[in-house]
Amino acid sequence: MGTRSLSSPKINVKVSATVQNTLTDGTVASAAQPNLNYSKNLTNGVEANQANRAWQSEGRSLTSGASETLDIYDLAGVDIGAGTALDAVGQAVSPLEEIVAIAIVNDNAVTAAGQLEIEADPVNGWTAIGDHTVANGGALRGQGFLAKGQLAEQGFVVTDTVNHRLKFTANGGDVEYSIYLLARNEVDVSSSSSSSSSSSSSSSKSSSSKSSSSSSSSSSSSSSSSYSCSSTSCSSKSSSSCSTSMGTSSSSSYSSSCSSLGTSSSSSCSSPGLP
Repeated sequence: MGTRSLSSPKINVKVSATVQNTLTDGTVASAAQPNLNYSKNLTNGVEANQANRAWQSEGRSLTSGASETLDIYDLAGVDIGAGTALDAVGQAVSPLEEIVAIAIVNDNAVTAAGQLEIEADPVNGWTAIGDHTVANGGALRGQGFLAKGQLAEQGFVVTDTVNHRLKFTANGGDVEYSIYLLARNEVDVSSSSSSSSSSSSSSSKSSSSKSSSSSSSSSSSSSSSSYSCSSTSCSSKSSSSCSTSMGTSSSSSYSSSCSSLGTSSSSSCSSPGLP
């Protein structure tokens, strides 16, 4: 099974202009304002300045007066071409637990009558987006857009069955719109961590069992040859192997689980009277 990730996620927002004042003598005074050049390079992951999910749907159509609601937690019932509730590479979107960036565009011509209203659905609405309606003056006319971002570790939280439904309505005419998302899904990370923890725990128990057996065997050997063997633990992992044949001691063998954790174990064999 493959591992999904985002390559070079990035957010760019640029707003610029030059304010000019032409004096009567022809001299021009100017200033570059506004001059917003917001550019953030993110990495793949679920922490601050990271994202590991992406989804978009372009050219969504609403006839005048019609509404649709998107469940942005799992995009249930939405097919962008790869299958229902799947992303562009055919993988399950669910769950989108934190929104890092969202952008919505009214794709209509700038002169078109239809306005796009965006608001939290009355039932379990996603309130982080706010309400943008004709009534409050916030609806998007043709070529209008709404964008919002939260790079902090918390992102804009999405909670299934509680705070996850986003409503779109065409007011005054037909509307075609597009929506773009960068988000985080911590399920894969949690599953991987849980699996690793379980594997380490199992290895620890196995290694501990082997250590007891080795220690018991070593103790028996020590009685017949007056050698003693001691072993030290390595971060809950312990493995030692001592031999008294030929009057020498063998170096301890590392258990694979201990070695993989970057820790070490050692054993020492000593004979009375020897340095």
